[in-house]
This record gives sequence, structure tokens and C-alpha cells, in this order.
Amino acid sequence: MTETSSARLSHPADTHRITRLFFAVITAYFLAQLALRLILGGALETDEAEMLLMTPGLQWGYGPQLPLYNWLQTVLFALFGDTLFALSLLKNLLLWATYACLFLGLRAFVPARVAALTTVSLFLIPDIAWEAQRATTHSNMLLATIAASFAAYLWALKTGQLRHWVLFGVALGLGGIAKYNFWAIPVGLLLATLSLAQTRRMLTRRTLIAPLIALVIVAGPYLWMAKNPDLSLSSVGKMDMSGDTKQIIPEGGSLYIQGVLILTLLPALVAGVLWVFSRKAEAVMGSAEGSHIVTTLFLRTFVILGIAGLILVWLADVGHITPRWLLPIVLPLVIGVFLWLTPRLSRRSAIGYSATLAALAVLVIAGLSLDRYKEGARRDLDFAPLATQIEEMNLPQDTLIVADFYVGGNLARIRPTWIIRSDLPASARAETTEHILLISRSSKTDASLQELAARVDWPHAAQANYVSGQQIDLPFHHSERSQPLRVLLGVVDQ
Repeated sequence: MTETSSARLSHPADTHRITRLFFAVITAYFLAQLALRLILGGALETDEAEMLLMTPGLQWGYGPQLPLYNWLQTVLFALFGDTLFALSLLKNLLLWATYACLFLGLRAFVPARVAALTTVSLFLIPDIAWEAQRATTHSNMLLATIAASFAAYLWALKTGQLRHWVLFGVALGLGGIAKYNFWAIPVGLLLATLSLAQTRRMLTRRTLIAPLIALVIVAGPYLWMAKNPDLSLSSVGKMDMSGDTKQIIPEGGSLYIQGVLILTLLPALVAGVLWVFSRKAEAVMGSAEGSHIVTTLFLRTFVILGIAGLILVWLADVGHITPRWLLPIVLPLVIGVFLWLTPRLSRRSAIGYSATLAALAVLVIAGLSLDRYKEGARRDLDFAPLATQIEEMNLPQDTLIVADFYVGGNLARIRPTWIIRSDLPASARAETTEHILLISRSSKTDASLQELAARVDWPHAAQANYVSGQQIDLPFHHSERSQPLRVLLGVVDQ
């Protein structure tokens, strides 16, 4: 990059043009994704279906997930009905906010061009480009609150103004009721900040307002969690903390490393190619003003969280890890690497990088379209026959239906007036009806389904008489395959 083009990085006209272009691109992309989801239609994915079962108005808690996503989804359901539009709108608004907040936050220390090119690097993370669109919900809220926290924190460090520390406190509080692994972010940021002389000096007494505000925001949901541990901790088993203690390296340790590699492989490949084409410009380009501090801050945050996370997994003997749980650890790494790299990119390299991301976006859209119609696709399953067959059973109107999120949510979408609860522990505790219909996708025996009635705390589980179960085969719209469901009816003896 020449000295003239380097000077233009902070030119007002260039800054405004890049900012307008950045927001135009992310807005157009997520509008396209919203339209695509509505056009493709089909059944709901598991996390989407969960929202139809886990949004019974505004409550302090809803189960194992923290409530912020449910609150916003409840509001959108009130505005637009329990529709696919309301589900997809929230998902894409949060993803849009993730990119927007990170860009605005990075602008505290780096020029608009660097901020834009670094921010779009998030699209190289598979769980953000693909899974966040295809399946996840609460993880999207996690991404948005992490980005908001980064933005508020960077501006608070830059200006030291009370309003920015207040915004950071609000972001912390919202993140604290978005997803549990969010708390890795403030811990990592604080430790990284304290490890750097430049940023350590930026902390003042005003910083203390942030945790106080966060504490006020999380108080209600966390008190609910303490009073309802059976619901709030019902997903702890996912981590399988009962592994083989005789193993030198716990299974969770290898899965942890694999998860980090899965999330960072594509960003690493792209960064490597860009580095090859930009390494000669390094001596000329140097670092943009302020970028060194923020780059080091993000990279140190990753190192601290990466090591701490591995130690925790090892000590807790965690036996199962899903890569998306590691997003709070991986995000600082990807951001830090591209903060270091993008100021060195020539105009030609920047255009090539942007073209690569555009091609990836096209592939994601094409892949999501194919995923809708592939053999055995979740969205291709037809739930209408299930509703019809249940109606043909002539059950009492107040019959309680218990199913997993995927089946229960899709059934609730077709028959919104039916009483449908999830298979989470204690989900049917308040139901007094004397009829229950248990539905399972797995090949459970009647005895196992009876145990499900007890697990959801149906008050009549022990004294009910269970009619012999039956199998219902649901068809796919574009496949000859079928999805078998096991159904068992329980009735209290009169």
C-alpha cells in the first residue's frame, strides 16, 4: 500500500463511503436470508420449534436456556403472530447486530476500512455463516451480546466516558442472560486489559459502574434459576462430566482442541493466503493508528480464554463439547488476526478477499436451499399427518401432549390451541389434565415412555393407565423415506 492510500484510510469522505457500503452490504444480505427462509418454508428446525413451546409470555425463566432470546421472541410473536416470519426476523436481526456492533466498536481504534474487513472475517467461521442461519437461536443472541460488549468496552477504553461504561454494563447484563458461556468474554477482556500497560491505564473508577449495572439486569433470572434448579440445570448432562477418569487425556480435551480447529480452519486458510500476498507490503504499511493496542488485546484475550478453557475441561473431566460452545474463545482470535492483517492488504488483495466472502455467501445461500430438500431433511418432514392421526384418536380437548422440541414445536405450529409441552424435566408439573399423549422419535419402549411422563412431572404419572403404544410414520415431502414416531396414551383410571 502506498503512503497516499494509507493516508486515505482516515479521510472523512472515504470513511463515510466505506461505512455506508458496509451497512448496505450486511443489511442486503440478511434481508436476503430472511426472504430465503420464508420462500423455502417447510418444517421448523429444532431450535426454531423450541421457541413455540418455550415462549408462554414474559417470565424470569423458561428452562435450561437463559431468557433473553425468549423475551425478544415473545415480543415479536405478539407483533407478528407465532409465524415463521417472526422466528426468522429475530435470528437475522441478531446476526445483523453482531456485525454492526463489532464494526462500530472497532472504529474506536482503527479506520473504517480495517474495521469493515475485520468484521466480515466473522463470516469465515462456519457456525456463524452456516449454523447461525440454519439452526441456532440462543447462540445468535450470544454473538450479538458479545459484539455489543466488545463495542461498548472499546469505546469505554478509548474515551473513559461514563456513558460508555454504562453501555458496557448494559451489554454485560444482557450477555449474562443470553447464554452461560458469555461470561468468558468479560473475564478474558479484563485479564487481557490488566496484562497490557497501555490498556491498564485506561481503567478508572468509572469502570466499576459496569458490573453493578450487569448485576441488576441478571438478578431476576438468576434468582429464578436458584429457585428452579431442576429446570435451569436440566441440560448440564450435555457435557457428560462422567468420563473415564483413567484416561490420561480426557475425551473432552481432544474434543476441545478439535472444536477450536473446526471453527478456525477456514479463517486460518484465508488469513494465510492474504498474508502471502501482503507480506511484502508489511514494511511500507506498518500499523494503523491504535490498531496495535486493540489487536494485542484481542489476541491476549484468546490466549487467556483458550488456556483457561482447556484447564476447566480437563479438571471437570468433560466428555462432550460442541464446537459452538467455544465461540467466545474463538471470536477474539479471528478478530485479532484480521486486525493485524487487514491494514497490510493492498487494494487488490482487499478486493480479492471481498470477492471470496461474496462467493462464500452465495455458497451458503445455495447450500441452505439444497439443505431444505435433501434426503431426510428436517425441514422437509410433513407434520400434517401427525395432527390428523391425533385428531382421529378422539382424545379429550384438554389432553396434554409431551414431545421433544422438534416434534412438539412443529405440531404446535399446526395446532396452536393444543396443550403441548416439551420433554424437559418438570415441564408438565402444573398440568392437571387426566389424559396425556407421549410422543418420541426414538425407538423407546412403552415403559420408557411411561418414565417420560414421570420425568416431566405430570401429577398423575404414577396412577395413570397406559394404553398400548403405536407407531406413526411421518412422510417427507420430497423423499420416499419416513420418520417413525412412537406414541403412548396415558389415562387416569376413574
